[in-house]
Amino acid sequence: METSILELPNELIEIIIFYIIGRPWKNDVHDFLSFTSTCRYFRRFIQDERYWRIMTLRRDPTCEKTSETIKWFEHCKQIYCQRTISGDELKQCISRYNDNYFCTIEKIFIWPNKIRVYIDEHGDESFGNIRDPTNSIIALVDNNFPIYSRPIGIRTNHSKFSIANERSEHLVFLGYLDFPYSISLNSIGKNLIFQYGISGYTNAILFHIDRTFINKYNLVPLFRKLKKIPKHSVLFRTKSI
Repeated sequence: METSILELPNELIEIIIFYIIGRPWKNDVHDFLSFTSTCRYFRRFIQDERYWRIMTLRRDPTCEKTSETIKWFEHCKQIYCQRTISGDELKQCISRYNDNYFCTIEKIFIWPNKIRVYIDEHGDESFGNIRDPTNSIIALVDNNFPIYSRPIGIRTNHSKFSIANERSEHLVFLGYLDFPYSISLNSIGKNLIFQYGISGYTNAILFHIDRTFINKYNLVPLFRKLKKIPKHSVLFRTKSI
């Protein structure tokens, strides 16, 4: 006797779906969407947040659902579009005040609408407390922009840190900074830099944006639809202050 899968009770269909996404397969999202799009009856399972939660946490176990209004599907979509650049792949990974105060950029995550910079800031308090990390900026500048100048940059809109004493006389900030910024074809030919704190630290060139860089990290899918950028957009202003 043959039975159509459509005749199975919801409980069994859910078991099948959990099996599809529960295996350590790289194509779990693809397989889940393929299965649920086979007919109108199955499409309702796409809206079930339980499945998206599993697939999201598999990709980023530290992912946090910060609000009840934010869906796990949106988190998963963001992570699916995420690109990672490790510290040793950056052009420069240190924003320095002096030998006792310096910020190391551990890695960078790039999403369509933001850049997350993971930092490790050290200071021995010989010149006072470590600068507030939330005053750090990123900026798009020309190749010859001075290393100590402070550009008109983009401030963080979200951050998370832990503070630790590596030694009794050495303070460490560990965490990340989120910057609302989208890389686009309009950025080609510029350097994206990071400067820790509010002043006094060097600019670290994170990367030079050209077609080689864009192709290496497959950034084209992340680009927003190109819009005309005002002639004096802050993204391109490099006047020092």
